[in-house]
Amino acid sequence: MNRFNDLAEQIKILKDARDILQKRYEATEFHKKKEKFPQSPASSSPKDEEVLKLLTAIQQIDKFIKELQDEQFKLLKQEET
Repeated sequence: MNRFNDLAEQIKILKDARDILQKRYEATEFHKKKEKFPQSPASSSPKDEEVLKLLTAIQQIDKFIKELQDEQFKLLKQEET
């Protein structure tokens, strides 16, 4: 169960990091433009490129969270058997 708790702590840290990055993204003009015009193509200004990197980081964190949650699920299934 110690490994399960370690995974839970890692997930919590990643979720906190994702929330911080998400708030930074939501404060950008790029986000506000995308909310108004979701079908418009992505801009290529240097400032917008930094925002796209931020979005990529958020997506990567989501991927890591999912992997850790899958590992937690496997641990739970092992304990049931």
